[in-house]
Amino acid sequence: KSRGLAPAKRRIKRGLFRSNNGTLINADVNGALQILRKAVPDAFASVKVEEIEGVGLHPVKVNPSF
Repeated sequence: KSRGLAPAKRRIKRGLFRSNNGTLINADVNGALQILRKAVPDAFASVKVEEIEGVGLHPVKVNPSF
């Protein structure tokens, strides 16, 4: 498996990384995905990882009303 770029070269700016295919991903989303992959290895067996990476491109602002 190819490792791609070194972590320092993948970082665009604080909190933003570029994937091997050029997709920009929020660091928190990327971290959550990596933790989930490690905890549940077959969690995305029926879904392509490229589809999950798209989540970082469409953030949603949430205003909680307390």
